[in-house]
Amino acid sequence: MKIYLMRHGETYWNHLGYIQGSSDIELTPYGIELAEKTRDGFAKDGIHFDRIYTSPYKRALKTAEIINEKQHAPLIKDSRIREMSFGAYEGKSIEELKKTDENVRFCFSLPSKYVPRGGETFQEVSARMKDFFEQEVRPLEGKCETILITCHGAFIRTVLTWVKQLPLDTFWSANSQPNCCVNLLSLEGGSFTVEKEGILYYEPSEKMKRGIL
Repeated sequence: MKIYLMRHGETYWNHLGYIQGSSDIELTPYGIELAEKTRDGFAKDGIHFDRIYTSPYKRALKTAEIINEKQHAPLIKDSRIREMSFGAYEGKSIEELKKTDENVRFCFSLPSKYVPRGGETFQEVSARMKDFFEQEVRPLEGKCETILITCHGAFIRTVLTWVKQLPLDTFWSANSQPNCCVNLLSLEGGSFTVEKEGILYYEPSEKMKRGIL
């Protein structure tokens, strides 16, 4: 079974470089454009999804709805694939926080030392991610050929770190995950494998900001 893991389109806070986490921020017009280009790219490549899973947050849900305009697949919201909560850090500039807050620097360099300020730990996100993949995705082998999971940057890195069996402190070393970035996983014989990372169906633009969460 093929599993496409896709990040949502650009949001207003991505554009500003703010940490989003559990904050429910809308897509920008450019974010909608990226989702439409990805939708068309899937169609051009003849990729059909048997079902689409999405985070309930607006940015992921809208992205999934745009993709589904040419798919007409069952669209399933699941809170286990929502973005990591960053608590008190949400709505603040990532780059400014890195300059003044050692804990934020740990978040992006040594996640094992990160202490959430009212948000989630990396381990908590990993636990709900594993629950989703074990309870929802794994049983689909033999029933579905291809599925799409529309979600978030930190969540995607959690999946890639788990499938590759990498230590937590390599969390941010995975390929860049810009908006509407697509990653291909496979599930065969009960084993998950990362096949491709960092697929883009558009040309990166100077308009894109470094909004990674």
